[in-house]
Amino acid sequence: MKTSSTQSIIALILFCLVTCASLAQRPNIKYGNVPKEDLLMTVYPKDSSADAVILSELGTVTYSYHASSGLTIMRTVHRRIKILKKTAYEWATASEMTYRRSSNATEYLTGLKGATYNLVNGAVQVDKLTKDAIFEVKKDEHTTETKFTLPNVQVGSVIEYSYTVTSDFDTNIPSWIFQHSIPTVWSEYKVDIPSFYYFRLITQGYEPFVISSQQPTNFNFAGLEQQNITGTSYNMAVQNATALKEEAYVTTMNDYMTKVEFEIAAFHPPGQPSQNFSITWNDLDKALLGYDNFGGMLRADGRVKEIVAGIKASSPDTLAQIRASLDFIHKNIAWNGNSSLYASDSRKKIIEAKTGNTADINLLLVAILRELKLIAGPVILSTRAHGRLLESYVLEKKFNYVIAGVYIGGKVMLLDATSPLCPMGILPERCLNGQGRWLLNETNNEWISLKATAKNRIGQSGSVSINADGSTTAEFALSYVGYAGIKERQALAKDGEQKYKESLMKKFPNWSIKEVKFDGKDDLNEAFVCTIKADISEGVSVLNDKIYLSPSFGLGFSKNPFVSENRKFPIDFATIQEDFQTININLPEGYELEEKPKSERVNLPENAGYLSFQVLASEGNKLLVMNKLSVQKTLFFAEEYDIIKHFFELAVQKNAQKIVLKKKG
Repeated sequence: MKTSSTQSIIALILFCLVTCASLAQRPNIKYGNVPKEDLLMTVYPKDSSADAVILSELGTVTYSYHASSGLTIMRTVHRRIKILKKTAYEWATASEMTYRRSSNATEYLTGLKGATYNLVNGAVQVDKLTKDAIFEVKKDEHTTETKFTLPNVQVGSVIEYSYTVTSDFDTNIPSWIFQHSIPTVWSEYKVDIPSFYYFRLITQGYEPFVISSQQPTNFNFAGLEQQNITGTSYNMAVQNATALKEEAYVTTMNDYMTKVEFEIAAFHPPGQPSQNFSITWNDLDKALLGYDNFGGMLRADGRVKEIVAGIKASSPDTLAQIRASLDFIHKNIAWNGNSSLYASDSRKKIIEAKTGNTADINLLLVAILRELKLIAGPVILSTRAHGRLLESYVLEKKFNYVIAGVYIGGKVMLLDATSPLCPMGILPERCLNGQGRWLLNETNNEWISLKATAKNRIGQSGSVSINADGSTTAEFALSYVGYAGIKERQALAKDGEQKYKESLMKKFPNWSIKEVKFDGKDDLNEAFVCTIKADISEGVSVLNDKIYLSPSFGLGFSKNPFVSENRKFPIDFATIQEDFQTININLPEGYELEEKPKSERVNLPENAGYLSFQVLASEGNKLLVMNKLSVQKTLFFAEEYDIIKHFFELAVQKNAQKIVLKKKG
C-alpha cells in the first residue's frame, strides 16, 4: 500500500448518516446541458445581494487498480456558476493543487474542460476553455497548481468546468466544502470506498444535509488477485446553502463552513497484516519528539552551549535569563512570516541565515531554556486563522505553530520569540486559540490554556476648543495598552513614522493634523501614547444662534462591527476589550449649553461588560464627555448575538447624538 499523510482533519461533530434523499431536488447537472432559465436569471431569488451563485457542484471519488501503480483514487469535480455582477468575475478563474512525493507517489490532473455560456439574441453562445488559458505553476518541489480562466465572461454568463485528479495517495480522500462565500443551490459529494479501508467520517457546519446515505457497493479490480471487492458508497448533498460571509470577531470562517472529511483509521488488505492508523495523544507526542526537525532541534549543540554561557555571565537570576534568551533571538533571527510545526533547516544554517519560521525560532528558544536547566518544552497549537482544535481527535495536521513554555513562579509562562514587540509572557493574538499541548518529554505532557494575559485597551483623552464660527482646535492623547499597544507598535515599526502619520489621517479624515509625537514606543511594558494636535473641520456646525456638535469628534465607535441580521456561530474577541474616551470641551465665549445627550449605563448580563456615557457641565464654560465601553468576556455564543449587536449599536448611537449650544442673551 502506498502511504499518505494519515493525520487528517478535526471537526465539530461525528457524522451520523441518515437517509433523507426524498427531501432533495437534485438539479440537472449533466455537463453542457445548461437550462435556459439559468441563462435568463438576473437575480438569485433567495439572496438578491449575491453577485454570483453556484448552481451545482458535484464531486465523486472512487478507487481503481492498475498493475503498475496499484490502488489509486480518482476524484472528479464538476462545477457550474451563474455570474450576476461584475464583482463576481473572479469566479471565472479556478485552480487545483496536485502533489508529487516521488515517481510512484504522485497526483496528476486530466480531462480538464470548461465553457462559458451566454444568451445572444435568444441563442446560446458557447465559448470553450482553450489551452492557452491553462497554466501550471510549481509552488514548491512537491506541489503544482493548475490554474485556468474561462473566456468571455459577462454579467449573465453561466460558466462550468470539470476535471479529474488521479492520486497514488490511496489513504487520502479529499475533503469537500458544501458552502462558499456565494450561495450554493446544490452541492453533492459521492465517495465509494473498498471494504479493506476504514475511514472515520467527520462533518461540521450549520447547513442541513438533504442527502446523507451509505449503501453497499462492489468494485471489480481487474488484475488484483481478489477482483470482486465489496465496499460502501457514501452520498451527501446540501441544497440552498447560504453564502458564508466574513464576520467580525471570528477565529476563521473555515471553522464554520459546512464540509465533510474522511480520516483514515485502518487498512485491512486481503491476506496481509492490518495497519491501524488511529493514535493516542501520547503516540503523537512521541512521534513529534522523535522527528529530527522537531524533537531533534531541542538538543543542545555547541552553538546553544555558547549562547547559554553568555546569558549566564550577564544575567544572574532566572527571569533575567529568560529575557536574555528572548533578546538573543530577537537580535539574531528574524521571523520570515511562515508558520510551521517543523524546523526548515539545521540550526547552524538558521543562525547563519538570521531568519526562520516559527519552529526554527521557538524550538531554538526551548533548547536555550533547557540548557539553562529550566523546565521548558515546546507548545504546539493551531493559530486562529488555521482553525480550532478538539481534544477528541488526535491529528498532527491540525497543528501549524509552535511556541515555548517554561515553568517559573509556580506556573507556565508562554513565549513566542517571533514577535519582538510582544512583552515577555504575552502571546501574539494569532496564538490565542483554545488550547495548546506542552511537550516536556515522551510521557509528561499536558494541555495548556492559550487565553490572553493582557487586555486590548484604548484610552483616548483630550481637550477641544470651539470658536463661535465653528472652527475647532484639539489636542488628543491616544493611549494604547496591552494588545492595542502591540498592534500600534507593530504598525509604527512596519510603516515608519511618516506612513503611520498618513494612516492617522485616513483614520480621522475630518482632522487636519498639525503635529504628532510618540511616547513609550520602546518600553513594551508601558502604554504606547500618540499625541496629536489638530484642527477639526467637521462634527461642529453653526446654525443661526446655535452650535451643534458631536461629543466624540471622531473617537469611539462610529460603526457597529456586527451588521448581520443573525449569526450562527460564536463571537470570539480573543482578548478583553476596553475603549475609553475622556474629552474636555471649551465652549466659545458667549455660548452656553442648551441640550446634551442623556447619560446612560448599560450592563451586559453576568457582568460581562458595560457601556457608560456621560456629558457633564463644569465651571468655566466647559463640558466633560466620558464614554466607556468594556467587554470583560472574550467568548459569546451565537444565542447572545442579539445582545452584543444591540450593545455596540447603542455605543454608536450615543456617539452620534448632538450637543446643542446656544448664544447667551
